[in-house]
Order: sequence, then structure tokens, then C-alpha cells
Amino acid sequence: MIPSQQGGGTMKLVDAVEEFIVAKQADGRAPRTIEDYRRVLLPFASWCKERDIADIASLNRNHIRNYVAHLRQKGWAEGTVAIHVRNLRTFLRWCHLEGLHPENLALAVKAPKTRPREEALPTPEELALFFHACKGEDFLSRRDLALALTLLDTGLRVGELVLLTVDAVNLDGRGGHVKVYAPKTRSWRYVFLGSVATAALQAYLAERMKKRRPCWGEALFVGLRGPLTEQGVYKALRRRAEEAGLPPEKFHPHIWRKMFATFWLEGGGDTVRLKRIGGWKTEAMLEIYVVTAERRDLAEAHRRFGPVDRLAEALGLELDRDGD
Repeated sequence: MIPSQQGGGTMKLVDAVEEFIVAKQADGRAPRTIEDYRRVLLPFASWCKERDIADIASLNRNHIRNYVAHLRQKGWAEGTVAIHVRNLRTFLRWCHLEGLHPENLALAVKAPKTRPREEALPTPEELALFFHACKGEDFLSRRDLALALTLLDTGLRVGELVLLTVDAVNLDGRGGHVKVYAPKTRSWRYVFLGSVATAALQAYLAERMKKRRPCWGEALFVGLRGPLTEQGVYKALRRRAEEAGLPPEKFHPHIWRKMFATFWLEGGGDTVRLKRIGGWKTEAMLEIYVVTAERRDLAEAHRRFGPVDRLAEALGLELDRDGD
């Protein structure tokens, strides 16, 4: 632990950042959370150094507000700015509680209020094209089909998917379940597979067994040179989308989690069990999926019952579908 005093003076800001990170590691924060703290606080310390703000006690409310304004001027997405502000406020609050600063400078800026970005989900036609691009008997085709169906049928985060091992999977002819570790929450849960996803996973596992390589270890999803990484999942999904003639950016790993939640709700599933299967902490975190499912339901209802299209022929309003 870094001493809280530097030669009788106040602690240097960079030292305060390091002490904060050590404290959070001791509290058991997840590695990804620790990395987020570094990613946010080290640029903040550099910004302060450029303005000759060396000691933590030299910080004031104006510095914090100016820094947050500086972040917003970068043109970042609101969600990205929110991550920086949220972690910065956590650090400043900790500095006050530890006696490193007489004031809680976290109060200088408001806690960010953001809602998850709603984005258009792939259509059934696009999904059909995507899965058609995965239909093949070679190793990578079987892997990519099993991978995509597993994501869609379980709602796994990509960070959870790449940690799966072969022995975590239990399959039979009708379905299966998978024991999942969530690094984000440092917890375990079970997710489940239907018969279609199970069949795809069984076909992949059979192919994996034929081509077994020592470098794969016990990882469930693997590439030719080792266990599949998060970046590897991104690349595999993008490649299949491109082969299908679809926009690859639309088929990022998290869209499958969004589809899982939305389709669950559209099918009449409840939020209580969805929260448990998907590993969300609160039902409030599901709001965006509830909104998306409701919007899609309303759009379908309007297609069926909207008065103008329904009465267009009788009103002499039919359009030339060729656009003339």
C-alpha cells in the first residue's frame, strides 16, 4: 500500500489513483472493473498533470467540471462519457472517505443517467441468411452455427461464452444446460438450450473430437490455433454475416443477447426468469428489452389494423409500388 503522505505533504494524484486501484482489488472487484478504473483514471491524472495539478488536495470542483466538459468535447457517445464520469466519481468519493481530500468532489458533477441504446434487431429474413451461411460440414461451419445458436438460445455475454469448457455442457436429445461463470458479476448460473441448438452443438462437438488438438485444452469453442477469444467471436460472426451479404456490424456478439431477451418477451416469457437466466442484476436492467418488444408488437399490430393501408383501396389511395 502506498503511504497516504508524501514527505509530510499531500498525496500525489497518480499515487492516489494507484492506491485506489489496490483498495478496489482488495475489495474483490472483477478484473474488468479494475481495468475500467485504470482506463478512466490514468487519462484524468495525465490531464491534471498537464495543468500542473500534482497533488490530490489541489483538486477543486472546477477542475472536475472542466475535465468532464473536456470529455464531452471529444464527441464520444453518451454511454462512454457516462462510464468515465461514473468511475471518476467513485474515485473522488473514495478519496474523501480515505481523508485524502476534505471535500467530496464527486458532488461536483451529477451522476450520469443513461439508458441502453435501442438498435434494430436482425429481421427473420436476415437471420435465415446468416444461418444459411453457417451450413456446412466443415469444422468452422459447425462451430459457427453452434456458436451463434448458443448465443441466441442462452443470451450469454461474449465474455461468458469464451470461458465455457466442454465439461460445463450437459446435452441430451431434447435439450441441455450449461454451467456459466460470469466474470462481470463473479457468479455462476445455469443457462439452457433447446433441441435445435443442442443438435448443432452436438454436431460441433463431434467434429471437435475428431480434430482435437493439445492447444485447445478444455475450451468449448476453439479456433484452429487455440481457444476462441472475444475478438475471435467478433471476427467469426462478422465473417459469416459478410458471406451472407449482410452488414457485418449488425451481427456483433451483444446483438444476440438483445435478440434473446426481446424474443423471450415477445414469446410471452416473464422478466423474473429472464433476469435469472440472463444474469441481469435487476429487472430494471431489462427495461430496454421490454420497450423493444412492446414497440415491435405495436408495429405488427399497426401493420394489421392501421386504417390507411386497410382502407386504401376503398378510398382510391392505392400507391404504385414501383414508386411512379
